[in-house]
Amino acid sequence: MARIKLLLPALALLLSGCSRIWVPEKIENRIGEAVTRSVLAQMPAHADPAWQQYLEDMGRKIAAVSERPAYHYRYYIVESSTVNAFAVPDGSIFVTTGLLKMIGQDQLALAGVLAHETGHIARRHGAETLQSELGFGLLSTIIFGFGNSAAKQAGNMTSQIMGLGYGREMELEADVCAVRYLARLGYPPDSSLKFLRSILPLEKDQHDITIEKYLRSHPPTTERIQYVEAYIRRYLVKP
Repeated sequence: MARIKLLLPALALLLSGCSRIWVPEKIENRIGEAVTRSVLAQMPAHADPAWQQYLEDMGRKIAAVSERPAYHYRYYIVESSTVNAFAVPDGSIFVTTGLLKMIGQDQLALAGVLAHETGHIARRHGAETLQSELGFGLLSTIIFGFGNSAAKQAGNMTSQIMGLGYGREMELEADVCAVRYLARLGYPPDSSLKFLRSILPLEKDQHDITIEKYLRSHPPTTERIQYVEAYIRRYLVKP
């Protein structure tokens, strides 16, 4: 818990801006679009227009109160029995039918998931990871042109990120973003915890393969809950 308290002030400072990222949006979009096409080729879009519209309406409300409201967010329900949701740098947010089946009609749980994924895009975690992993190779690509080999390398790496998550600090930052966005929309401060609390018992079930991928790509659920609760107490709940 002490470690969580030490991280909170630093995270609050990071939330004030994205100046650490130098990758142009053009590069971010081009790589992300390739990943989005790849995802849709592997997992077909769900055919229910009512659910799709519901997801888009909720997602756009959340995006409008993020740090990047004018970005081109897109929302996809994809056919997969696994419980998962992930964000791609071009603004695409994917939610599996497995996740929707698990949460049922729980609006707060879905809002928490969408707000978390919106946080990844609004905070440009995909672009930050690209520059961290590719470094000068990405810089030379920006200066001298976006060749096929560079595009493939970046696209493969980003696809891998979608499966493995963005790393502990970025995942926790997205959790805090979810708290902020939902609070701005009038939800109770702990609304973003609804989904996390629902999957907490499943984390202990080593035989539930439908949620294994989601749990593997995120920090331990207990840590995420404690982190969000500490943030709420420090910044949102008045003594």
